[in-house]
Amino acid sequence: MNVSIFDCLMIAFLAGFLFGIVYEILRVIRLILQFKTVVFVCDILFFIASAFAVISLSENLGNYVRIYTVLGFGAGVFAYITTIGRVLNLFESAMAVVWRKTLGRLFMKIKVFCCNLVGKIAHKVKAVFVKISENVLEYNKNHFKDLNSHKKIVYNKNKSDIIGDENKNVIKAVVKRSP
Repeated sequence: MNVSIFDCLMIAFLAGFLFGIVYEILRVIRLILQFKTVVFVCDILFFIASAFAVISLSENLGNYVRIYTVLGFGAGVFAYITTIGRVLNLFESAMAVVWRKTLGRLFMKIKVFCCNLVGKIAHKVKAVFVKISENVLEYNKNHFKDLNSHKKIVYNKNKSDIIGDENKNVIKAVVKRSP
C-alpha cells in the first residue's frame, strides 16, 4: 500500500487521538486504585499497547516503522490528553473521590471481617499448638528425669583401677533411677 508521508502522519495522529481513550480507561483505574503498583502496571500496559498499536499501524501503512508514524501517534495521544482529557480529568477526579469513599467503606467491612476470621483461626491454632507443646514437655519430663538424690551416685574412691593388665584412670559410676 503506497501512502504519502502526510497521510501516514494524519492517520497516525487520528489513531493516537483515538488511542487516548485507552489512556483514559487506565487513568480511571489509576484514580480509583491509588497504589504505586497499580500506577506502574497501568503505565506499563499503556506503553506496551501503544507500541503494539504503532507497529500494527506502521505495518498496515507501508510495512515499515517510520518516525513520522511514531511522532504522529504520540502527537495524537498528547492532543487527546491536553484537550478532551483535561475536561474528563476534572469529572473523573470528582467521581473517583466518591467511588473511593464507597469502596473504602466496603473494603473496610471486608477487612474487619477478614481480620476477625483470621483472628479466630489463629486463636484455634494457638490452642492446638499449646496442647502439643504441653504434651511434649510432659513427655520430656517423664522420660528424661534427673536423679533425685546425689547420694545414690557412687564414684570410685581411687582414681586409678587396674583393668586387665593396664593402669588407666577410670571413674566408675552407678546410676540408679528412682521410680
